[in-house]
Amino acid sequence: MSGDPMNFDDREFPPKTAENFGAGLEEVKDRVSDLTAKVRDKAGQVADTLSGSLDQQRNSAADGLARAASTMHQKAGSAPGGPKVVNLTHSLADSMETTASFLRDHDFSQMGKEMMSVCRRYPTQSIVAALAVGFLVGRSRR
Repeated sequence: MSGDPMNFDDREFPPKTAENFGAGLEEVKDRVSDLTAKVRDKAGQVADTLSGSLDQQRNSAADGLARAASTMHQKAGSAPGGPKVVNLTHSLADSMETTASFLRDHDFSQMGKEMMSVCRRYPTQSIVAALAVGFLVGRSRR
């Protein structure tokens, strides 16, 4: 050993210490690798559970819209207000059926991509719509 405590080389350590350090380093790498795999598996399980739950809610919403549209079609003939109201009711029910079909046929990632496409094509209208929805949500929370 030299007189300077900061000046040393590997020859001053016994060979077993270097081997132990290498083995300890490998053990730490293995543990980190195992932990990473466990976290990745758990994240995948959570994503699958969340995706299944969202799909179930999406299908429930589509079923509810379809039932409401069917009821509107059935009751449209007895609506007061004449043929204009009947036609408007049928038109609204048709729109609800189209929305229900869209919900069944698209998952949330597809809907998000389509929403971004619409926002890029119509930026001003998108901002106005977002402000209107935000205003309505804010008013409903009071």
